[in-house]
Amino acid sequence: MNDILIIGAGVAGMAAAEYLTAAGCRIQMVDKAGRPGGRCATRRVTPDTAADWFDYGAQYFTARSQTFRISVDRDLEAGRLVHWQPRINTAEPLGGTWLFSPSPDDRERLIGPRGMNHWVRDRLAQSGLHVACERRANALRRGSDGQWTARFDSGAPISASHVLLTPPASQTRALLAGDAKGIDVLDAAPRAMAACHSLVVAAPPIDGVDAIFFKSGKLSWAADNTTKAGVTRDRHLWTLHASTAFSTDHEDRMAEDLAAAMLAEFAAATALSVTDMEVVRARRWRFARPGSGAPDEDQRFWVDPRCRLAIAGDWLAGGRVEGAWLSGRGAAARLIGDV
Repeated sequence: MNDILIIGAGVAGMAAAEYLTAAGCRIQMVDKAGRPGGRCATRRVTPDTAADWFDYGAQYFTARSQTFRISVDRDLEAGRLVHWQPRINTAEPLGGTWLFSPSPDDRERLIGPRGMNHWVRDRLAQSGLHVACERRANALRRGSDGQWTARFDSGAPISASHVLLTPPASQTRALLAGDAKGIDVLDAAPRAMAACHSLVVAAPPIDGVDAIFFKSGKLSWAADNTTKAGVTRDRHLWTLHASTAFSTDHEDRMAEDLAAAMLAEFAAATALSVTDMEVVRARRWRFARPGSGAPDEDQRFWVDPRCRLAIAGDWLAGGRVEGAWLSGRGAAARLIGDV
């Protein structure tokens, strides 16, 4: 029986763990965060389980490949996923004002009925997979006996015959240190992913608008989480994502520092008032989108069967949730010699 350590419990790690468990492997799975999910991140405004929730990372995903489609259909049937059909507008600055127009983008969008994070957690629970959370790995070394040993900021080391890594490229290269030499997908690790600053804002609803694509400026996306949850309130929870250019220009600053500029742009575009807005959460996703050094999305994963090491993640597969799932599943299959 293969003994496999998976570092990272986002979508790629989830897909890998499910595949390897079904293949009869013994899995140990760790994540640095307080809960699984990675950038499928959902929170509530208070600890009360009845409180309003919001997604502040990944907002939705699509299913284009046949393999992922089969998995998604099972989740839809089980209620782990639902369709989201938002009324989307595009926003474009025009002179001193903003031009709003309905978006023709009517693709299928999928979300978790209790938020994106619960989709990952429900899948892991359904498969009986345990994740050791709040375990930040700081080193990974291969011994002369071929065994891998991971060390953590706290707690005992973990040894395994096989390792599957799903953190962003820079973090993966740092973990491997000298063992990263010769791994081509890590050559441009610092440029493999770009930042995204995110705000969640309590603000009034916008009549006829559930989400906005911004064509230029400081923002790229806004979504009304309250409509995602299917409820009606006087004040809604809007997730704002900064544009790639704006986030890159300010990648060393925290989202709180950029809140005023992002709110001002949201207010100007929507005709809302900044005085009617309250920041609920701010987050800088340091590694969020494919960067200038990202591998071709067809790469999907990297595996060395001789060293019993695999690398997966959305940064190898176009930055999408579906890409992360395909990356983790493909890396797992290659790692144990199924393909």
